[in-house]
Amino acid sequence: MMKDDSVSQPPPRQGRRAFLKSATAAAALPAAAAALSPPARGAANSNYIPTLYRGWNARNFSQILEDENEHVEAIVATLGSLARPKPIFQNLVQPNAQQFAAVSRVLENVGVGAYLGALPLIQSKAYVAAAGSIALIEARHAGYLNTLLDVNIVENALGDVSSFDQPLSPEKVVELAGPFIADLNGGPPLLPLANDVDIFNFALALEYLEVEFYNLNVPRFF
Repeated sequence: MMKDDSVSQPPPRQGRRAFLKSATAAAALPAAAAALSPPARGAANSNYIPTLYRGWNARNFSQILEDENEHVEAIVATLGSLARPKPIFQNLVQPNAQQFAAVSRVLENVGVGAYLGALPLIQSKAYVAAAGSIALIEARHAGYLNTLLDVNIVENALGDVSSFDQPLSPEKVVELAGPFIADLNGGPPLLPLANDVDIFNFALALEYLEVEFYNLNVPRFF
């Protein structure tokens, strides 16, 4: 992603609808993930997840980890000095491979819905293209994880199945992803999101979350 010089001067706030409220909820996402994404069916061993080819899961999770790290690098490069610091996260280490895959499925599907919800709020065409490019990769991750956990390939984070993906509301994004954020680490508040810089800084918070999640867990299980 190329750095857009326009981000050095944030556009004026125009009272646009907030995309996300403060992510300090106390509920635990692992419980939500378990409810939305059951572990692999018929498997007694909690460290078992199905595989289609030899090394398939290790390869795919390593690719997801690499993609999420590159998303962070690209957004930070685009925002430059306006990029938020990495938040402090909690409850990211998963107890077994099945729970790791289940939470991963939720995070990737939440990412798809969050980007889809943000796209209509973005003013810059370059930013729309950048967000759309990331959203499509998140959707490919989600399709793999849906297949891995034997749910419909197009099922979203809320368990809905449709030929047309649905954006997630700000409140739902907070409910599903916010509990992983323990502290914003001196960064700007997640509300209000009144311009493109605000929106991409929120996207950066989500990407930081995914990076931390995969960096902690992929080496443990693969």
